Parts: sequence; structure tokens; C-alpha cells
Amino acid sequence: RIDENEVIQLAGTSEEMDVQGLATTISDAEPRYSFFRYTHEVEGKQVHPIIFIYTCPSASKVKERMTYASMKRTVIETASKEGGFEIAKKLEASSPKEITPEIISDEFQPKQEVKQGFARPKRPGKR
Repeated sequence: RIDENEVIQLAGTSEEMDVQGLATTISDAEPRYSFFRYTHEVEGKQVHPIIFIYTCPSASKVKERMTYASMKRTVIETASKEGGFEIAKKLEASSPKEITPEIISDEFQPKQEVKQGFARPKRPGKR
């Protein structure tokens, strides 16, 4: 969280957080930056990528929204350089409730494209 002096403070940590409980731990009254280690399986191997989540509720104060928006890049760079975080994905939401297990899962699952063949248009003139 960023205080009134624009100093970034750690609001809290949790070792045993799962995807289902993530939205309930993020404030829905103030903007927040969150780092979440998403544990899932890829090709039979457990992987643990870090997701950066920026939430900015529309009910928050305008000054807070502007401060958080302008500091986002700095927070990401600091976490990467000084904290050693390798951020795999970045998500933004206007409410923590938008951060669902399905949204996070979709970010890491390759999207399957269904190819359709070319459909020749019908010849004009005949009805």
C-alpha cells in the first residue's frame, strides 16, 4: 500500500494463499499492488510463476488512483531488480472480485484457435 507520504508499505503477506481465496485478501476500498505465486502443473511439472496484480476500485479517492497508476511501473521494476521477482504475468482489475481462478488459469493456458475453412460466397443473381 502507498501511504499519504507516497511511501510504499507492505500491507500483509500470506504463505498459504490459494487462488480461490486471493480476491478476499485484496482491499476493495483502496488501490493495491499484489504479488501472487500461482502454483499449477504444466506438462506434469509443478511451476510457480509470480503474477503482479494491480487493483484500483472506482470508489477509491482520485488522488490514490493517480498515485497508484503513476507508481505501478516503479513498483514492478523495484520488485524485479531489488526483490529478484520474475514476474510472469501482469493483471489489472477495477475490483478484487474480478480476479477469479478462471481468469488466472486462462492467462497460463494456451488459447486454442479453431480454424475454419474459407466459405465461398454464394453466386449473386440466382434466388
